[in-house]
Amino acid sequence: MTDLNNDTHKGSPLLYLRDDKLKETLNNFFLVYKNFENQILENANDHNFGIADIRCILVILLYPGITFNELMIRLGITKQSLNRVLKILISEKMVVQEINVKDKRMKNLFLSEASKKIINSLVNPTIKEISRAFQKSGSEAVNGFNQTFSNLISKNK
Repeated sequence: MTDLNNDTHKGSPLLYLRDDKLKETLNNFFLVYKNFENQILENANDHNFGIADIRCILVILLYPGITFNELMIRLGITKQSLNRVLKILISEKMVVQEINVKDKRMKNLFLSEASKKIINSLVNPTIKEISRAFQKSGSEAVNGFNQTFSNLISKNK
């Protein structure tokens, strides 16, 4: 592995870039993800949702009017997997398809009011937990955290 411990521009070692610290960070990502997934799924049992359903609904909530292809890219899943999830969500009237005004071949996806309420009830405990952690960390740390996530996400696009 490249020696990332030396930053010749600043003249000080970047201790957070040591191999053991990076592996610890990776492990922490896995732990946080699993914790959030378990917390959300625990509340989702009443609605027969799995994590794929929840992620799909959450992305549509964040990007109302998203197209199938855009949703597939944002979720990082195959067309077949998304079709399987969407078919059920549409049949249960959780997701609504509307024909695109500019291109009749495309359909835009929206959430029904019922699914908006359900997704908010499922993610609110986790959102509150994230909010408390952000408040404890302060704005500078949160901005750095968000920048780091943004850099990781844009690298994968």
